[in-house]
Amino acid sequence: MTMTNKLLVSAAAALVFVPALAFAQVGAGVNASVTAQTTGVRANASTTLSASAMSTAKSRASKEIDRRIAALNELVTRIGAMTRVTAEFKTQATTNLQSQITALTQLKAKIEAETDADTLKTDIKSITSSYRVFALVMPQARIAAAADRAINLATMEAAVGAKLKARIDAAAAAGADVSALNSALNDLGTQINNANTSAQAAVGVSLSLQPDNGDKATMDANTKALQQARTDIQAAQKAVVQGRKDITTIMQVLKKLNVSATASSTTQTP
Repeated sequence: MTMTNKLLVSAAAALVFVPALAFAQVGAGVNASVTAQTTGVRANASTTLSASAMSTAKSRASKEIDRRIAALNELVTRIGAMTRVTAEFKTQATTNLQSQITALTQLKAKIEAETDADTLKTDIKSITSSYRVFALVMPQARIAAAADRAINLATMEAAVGAKLKARIDAAAAAGADVSALNSALNDLGTQINNANTSAQAAVGVSLSLQPDNGDKATMDANTKALQQARTDIQAAQKAVVQGRKDITTIMQVLKKLNVSATASSTTQTP
């Protein structure tokens, strides 16, 4: 691939993932409360106390579900704002998120209508058992967001690089030694490609994440996948940073050569 092609490479990535940040699970607070408050409810002579205990458990469970739904809705908005992903990606991701929102909404309604203490306990427990997929939604979203940002920055660097190349060519035509400039420009092209490749790899790895449902092998596989995805994101960010350094180097050398370097380095360091 020529340098010009490298610098003009399209950074739009077809990022497709099944949605995803690890929120703290409902925790011992709700489950322990339900256990303590519903144990012996049927045998308790005080129906008023039983109703009060169940009401408290329902209220706590409702808040936990609302917190999850709010996080998922926020994620839907965040995905809609991404600029370096395909329409297909946005549609699939949003559909998956909405299905989780619907499932949690239905669970909330079931819990609120429940009259049996033991069934209520089971329903509340399912917030963190049957709906464990939620624990994958947020990590995958973070991966996608970081990849989107890295690709966006790489695209900006490619645009700046193309302008700098024109000035390097002008310097060469004027008889200047541009070997160092071309070396930095070549490295910039490499870093842009590396950033795109690593960012897309991170999202690809996240596709393997699956709800573990308590299975250790699946849990271990998820952990390994997340670690690899994070390594890929770090590599993409490192490439973007190096690309920024190449741009700075080129502009400084052009300035010494008294060549107009009007290309503005508008990229940001991650």
